[in-house]
Amino acid sequence: MKRSSIVGTTLAVVASLAIAGSALAAGLTNGSFETGSYTGGIFNTLPTGSTAISGWTVSSGSVDWVDSSYWQAAAGTKSVDLDGNAAGAVTSNAFATVNGGTYFVTFALSGNPDSNLGVKTVQVGATGTSTAPATYDFNTQVMGNTRTDMKYQTLGYTFVATGTTSTLTFASLTAGAWGPVIDNVIVTQVATTGASCKDGGWATNLYKDGSGNTLTFKNQGQCVSYFATSGAVPIGS
Repeated sequence: MKRSSIVGTTLAVVASLAIAGSALAAGLTNGSFETGSYTGGIFNTLPTGSTAISGWTVSSGSVDWVDSSYWQAAAGTKSVDLDGNAAGAVTSNAFATVNGGTYFVTFALSGNPDSNLGVKTVQVGATGTSTAPATYDFNTQVMGNTRTDMKYQTLGYTFVATGTTSTLTFASLTAGAWGPVIDNVIVTQVATTGASCKDGGWATNLYKDGSGNTLTFKNQGQCVSYFATSGAVPIGS
């Protein structure tokens, strides 16, 4: 990181995003990048293939794992600049998901305030499917971002799991050595409720149980009863 001489689904601001149903914590490891083999100093530059950050792999380019002694973290004492010596990406270890289940990801986004103060862009994706890019715009959104006040924005991303495990990738689309900064990644499962059975949802939505089996309802009432009792009322044949 060059700091002076030291060397399918859409994204939305969480406050404006409404998610139906209740949320259940998912098993993402080390979403705040706090643990791992940090070697000291104000930041560590990690190359492709590095697993120094517990639960994450640098999947392309290089990234900077930054300590709060250099700039403010959104949570804890560490954050990740997705541009180390050039644009990079990090991918999580696989975490358990329900096939067909809906998951909601929140994360804190900022930008390296040291140089190239334009638009920092990150692309988020789960299990190989990417979103439209998310941007951190110094020109219109966050005037006055500094190392002591990084002005993080909390963004949200929703995905539908395609298997019993999923991965999550954050990739910089900003060239150079001063990129988007991420922290405090949280994944929760959005639990389906009886309300989603309305207006033909019982017939048209793809519901799955905890084992990934598709649920087929005869009518709206059967659908509502199933979810209202957390599956205690059988679906029937």
